[in-house]
Amino acid sequence: MSLHADVGILTRSSAEENVTGACTVRKLGRDDVDAWASLRREALEIHPLSFGASTPDDPRLLVEFVLARIAASDESAVFGAFIGDSMVGMVGILRQTREKERHKASLWGMYVTQARRRSGAGAMLLRAAIQHGKSWAGVAQIHLAVTEVSQDARRLYERHGFREWGREPRALCWEGRCTDSIHMVLDLRETQRSA
Repeated sequence: MSLHADVGILTRSSAEENVTGACTVRKLGRDDVDAWASLRREALEIHPLSFGASTPDDPRLLVEFVLARIAASDESAVFGAFIGDSMVGMVGILRQTREKERHKASLWGMYVTQARRRSGAGAMLLRAAIQHGKSWAGVAQIHLAVTEVSQDARRLYERHGFREWGREPRALCWEGRCTDSIHMVLDLRETQRSA
């Protein structure tokens, strides 16, 4: 795996990740919003108990949402994983804006298509988001919530140093099923000490 610092792109060759073609992770721009919205809709429809958001009736709302996140580039970033020109994964990171919470960032919207799971794409996305969070002066921790039904995602987060700090019982309910939400944190001060 290599990081091209000059363009902010993470790549992994197919030999390293057991997929056809190279996987590239990069920060998304305005030209990526339609692909992101399509992938987000897939995630929300296929895995309704993995995300607090619901599929909006109007698809333009997804585009408007991600455009706002991309426009606030000093406070947030959205990354995509690509195989060729196809977006196969995504994750966002958002710095908290309230004065007493500026030391925190939140990871949101992590998703990798079923066909590309266990390929390394999720780990690459997570590393890109963590690195971006570390670039914000004063950010000491990254938070996320993962539902109990998303065990593979939880294991990925744990492998990257996230630790559970709390659990919300029945945080999400959909069509008669409920799931707990597991709150996790990555202490960036600890990762800097161990590096």
